[in-house]
Amino acid sequence: MSALWAPIAGRRDEDGTTRRPLHAVAEPARRMARFPYLLVMIGIFGIGMAGLLMLNTTLQSQAFESRTLNRQATELAYAQADLENQLDALAAPQELARRASALGMRPNPFPAFLEVPSGKIVGKPIPVAGSEVPALIVMTPAQLAAEQAAKRARAEAKAAARAAKRAAAAAEAKRKAADRAVHQNKAHKKEANQTAGTTTKKGADRGGRP
Repeated sequence: MSALWAPIAGRRDEDGTTRRPLHAVAEPARRMARFPYLLVMIGIFGIGMAGLLMLNTTLQSQAFESRTLNRQATELAYAQADLENQLDALAAPQELARRASALGMRPNPFPAFLEVPSGKIVGKPIPVAGSEVPALIVMTPAQLAAEQAAKRARAEAKAAARAAKRAAAAAEAKRKAADRAVHQNKAHKKEANQTAGTTTKKGADRGGRP
């Protein structure tokens, strides 16, 4: 019986273990010098701090812009609510009645209706003068002020007319009193003249007697 010898991969020691073959050891990597290493670390640290500063500044500016936009949104919401309130006030029935009265429109207690599309008139249309239902006439503040001014003017004119009438009556009374005084003076003078003439005549009659 024979056998082939396998190639020996390594040497065997005396204790029977196999050693690996020797090979060349790679050269150790070169270490960076300390000063350039410090410069590189300082540069990286500076770039990181600058990046953090820029990020913080960007976040702050965005926060300011967000607060500004929120404030503008709140102001616009208040403006929208105010406009909606004004629209509701203008669409109220009393406001429509006031504006219709300002345009010269007056309520008609005898309304007539027109059917569409037939064109049939339901009711008898009667023109109104505007004073049929005074309680339904809503006057504007300007109209109320004008009406009050007209009432004051009429009252002042009546008061002036009464004052002028009283003044005319007083002047007439003074004139009549002056006329009476003149007549009385004339009467007194006439009586005095008559008395003086009678006295003179009596004296002349007495003087002519023997």
